[in-house]
Amino acid sequence: MVSGVHGAAASTRIVLLAGLAELLGGTVAMGLGAFLAAKSEREYILKERAREEYEVARFPEVERREVRTIFENKGYRGAALDTIVSHVTADRNFWVDTMMTEELGLAVAPTVSPLRSGAVVALAYALGAAFPVVPYALPLGISNAFALSSVLTLSALFVAGAAKTRMTGRKWHRSGLESAMVGAVAASATYFAGHLLAAAG
Repeated sequence: MVSGVHGAAASTRIVLLAGLAELLGGTVAMGLGAFLAAKSEREYILKERAREEYEVARFPEVERREVRTIFENKGYRGAALDTIVSHVTADRNFWVDTMMTEELGLAVAPTVSPLRSGAVVALAYALGAAFPVVPYALPLGISNAFALSSVLTLSALFVAGAAKTRMTGRKWHRSGLESAMVGAVAASATYFAGHLLAAAG
């Protein structure tokens, strides 16, 4: 976004204001999106758990047969199956937990706080969006500010891509370069789009 405004503007102040507006708006939007997603997930899990608790209390034989079917499908037979069914259905909380995980594929209870999820996503977005904006707040000419903004942004993308390899197992330098290249292509596209719009105006 900053590169697009830079392509259309000749003032660091204009780019800074546009970048700050995008940073604030994006932070709020991303934070609220994450909050609402986590809240919806929490409500869904609690609703399904309440339904399973009701069914276990009102229709225990039906639910017991469902437990048997679940573990039959896992390959258990005979005495082993009977033992598992007896063990699962001996404790109502464990019974409901089993139905949540094995039948519905859900967590036994909400694990993510909506407020925490929203705050973490908002802070992460704000941190990432700050890299291209900060140079325009420094006493630099617009060309130098743009150069520093590009270096900081690409460096941040490289670090983020490299850090991602802790989960993906890929080579850190390759993943980092890939993230930086994608960012460079996106920034170039928005820069030239802004430049063309400014020329057309």
